[in-house]
Amino acid sequence: MDNPNDPPLDEIQWRSPQLIQQMGGLHSNTILFYFAESPFFERTSNNAVIMSQAMNNMSMYHFIQTREAFEGRLKTMSGLEFIVGEEPAESGPGMGTGVWVIRKQTRRKRYQEEDEITVHASYFVVNENIYMAPTLADILAARIV
Repeated sequence: MDNPNDPPLDEIQWRSPQLIQQMGGLHSNTILFYFAESPFFERTSNNAVIMSQAMNNMSMYHFIQTREAFEGRLKTMSGLEFIVGEEPAESGPGMGTGVWVIRKQTRRKRYQEEDEITVHASYFVVNENIYMAPTLADILAARIV
């Protein structure tokens, strides 16, 4: 959002029913690609790099065919990434809550240690609507006022 008159990202809701229809519905293998079309997505992220490489190099195409392969590839890279933090919970047989949590995070590789992960923001995908979760500072400021 380059326009200073646009509302802050944590105050907007984004949705694209047409895109969901084109993707054949919102599910594990389409959630990150749906999110990538939103204004919350950063085109310089590792997600964008993998998508671009896969579309231009058929030997990498398998990385975008399943979420497991896509996130597996992300875990080999350092830098900014968007991953699924939580999938919809099952409230009964075949009945999910419809709420996905996407995390914006930076992964830093460390020699012979686990990766260092810094979470920058969380987003909720509720049905077809995407929202940015407020920060703790925003919540505290609202409570103080």
